[in-house]
Amino acid sequence: MYSPAALPPRQDPLLHFLVNLLMRDGKKASAERYVADMLSEMARLTNKDPLPLVYEAVELAKPLLRMQTRKQGGKSLQVPMPLNERQSTRRALKWIIQASDRRADRAISRRLAVEMLAILEGNSSVLSRRDEQHKVGTINRANASVRI
Repeated sequence: MYSPAALPPRQDPLLHFLVNLLMRDGKKASAERYVADMLSEMARLTNKDPLPLVYEAVELAKPLLRMQTRKQGGKSLQVPMPLNERQSTRRALKWIIQASDRRADRAISRRLAVEMLAILEGNSSVLSRRDEQHKVGTINRANASVRI
């Protein structure tokens, strides 16, 4: 369905972001091919347009906050810091890439496609990582007023 000639990444900001995060040693064409293969693999597995599925998976994986350590009075405090849209998208994509690296398949594109679909099904380690982040932020919300 998707070939390197007919690719959305040139126009689509999320896929462009994913390509740049996948790129190693400046080999952008390889990263674009991985994303194109991922989209065609998702289309083959679901028989649907994969682009909305990618957007939904990234939206589900996005964290709302990050934890920053601050030393105060000899104690280390975990201070929850809100993330803006770009930061949370980047963190979600990095987590998806890391989780796909732990999968057994040899092809990067297939691992990414399966990871995106696992997020949509609700059984991905990315979702538990996001929930853990939110839980720690909730526990330490009393420290939110601490200046960094």
